[in-house]
Amino acid sequence: MRYKKIRGLKRKVANIQNWINEYLELNVEHLNEYKYEYAKVYVDPWDNLTLTDSHIPEPKGKAKKEILNGLEKIYDSWKTELEKLNKPYYLKIWLYEPRISKSQVVCAIDEKIEYYENIFEKADFKPNDSSFTNQLSSEFKWQPNIDEEPYWESDLLWPIDQYERIEDSYSDRRLLNKLKKGNFKNKEIDSPNGNKDTIYFLPKGKIWVGEK
Repeated sequence: MRYKKIRGLKRKVANIQNWINEYLELNVEHLNEYKYEYAKVYVDPWDNLTLTDSHIPEPKGKAKKEILNGLEKIYDSWKTELEKLNKPYYLKIWLYEPRISKSQVVCAIDEKIEYYENIFEKADFKPNDSSFTNQLSSEFKWQPNIDEEPYWESDLLWPIDQYERIEDSYSDRRLLNKLKKGNFKNKEIDSPNGNKDTIYFLPKGKIWVGEK
């Protein structure tokens, strides 16, 4: 796997503060209408998909620290606003490890609370000295969950002539072969066209779900 070099890291770190400022205020109007709201790490380049065979490395050092601080600041700000609603609510940080760029603050009200309470598959691993959870406030209580990437078999068997690059079709088929041969969790489903499809779940790490 080739990793894409991130240039102008100092500017990227500065953009993290812009992301924090943009999401610091809870969008109560959206929350009341859709019953949920979230703040993903919308910071370039970590919120972009690369169109090459290279992968963008996860934030490290100061960038990682600033993102963690931002997640907690947004959480605290949203908690203040949610308390004003005088009703039950869901408010958690979803802290992905090591895929920290996928982390987010999520809140929900009314019928959406139960959905988010049961969205992840729980696990029993414990934090260690290097866990990302140690870099946030000790007030947080964390529930460990499994970070899994879903892959639909039908997507990995897309007709070869519909790929822009034939190499991508070969890569998808190699991945599907790996998923089939490996002891990965999978689930058979009915697709919208009436055919059967299979979803494979590839473990990527941990998700720490935390609240104060």
